[in-house]
Amino acid sequence: MDMLAIQPTDIAIFLVSFAACVYCIVLSRRLKALQDTRDGLGATIVALSKSVSAVSSATSDTRAQAGELASRLSKLMQDADAMCDKLSELTESMEASHAQASRTAQAARSELTVSMADILHQSKERSVEMKNLLVQMKAHNGRVRSAVRETDFLFEDEDAQPLKRTL
Repeated sequence: MDMLAIQPTDIAIFLVSFAACVYCIVLSRRLKALQDTRDGLGATIVALSKSVSAVSSATSDTRAQAGELASRLSKLMQDADAMCDKLSELTESMEASHAQASRTAQAARSELTVSMADILHQSKERSVEMKNLLVQMKAHNGRVRSAVRETDFLFEDEDAQPLKRTL
């Protein structure tokens, strides 16, 4: 019987072993539950992996679009700078043309003023001459009328020319 006799240490070892087996079974079930891709930590890990992949893809797409937009923006900025330069040149050209036109208009105005003054002066002189001529014509007309009134005409026959007799 010595051989079959169970010692208290054997029972303690058996109980500790049994408790360890039960604990391993419980841990195994929990580990399986955590690894379950439907509900457990595995599902969470899979979802996080998919999210990380989606975010990474979106980030690379966004970087590509940002690069395209940056190159388009750079081109537009270069075009805008060129247009600003052209507008600046046109503005300077217009200002120079305006200054030239102002000088030309001022010169024309001065020349026109001088010409108009000269024409007005000549017009006054001609008006005075015309008045003098009109006075002379009236005086001459008056002398002619008085001479005609004072003149006797002799008619020798009807076909003859009238003769003027002077006194």
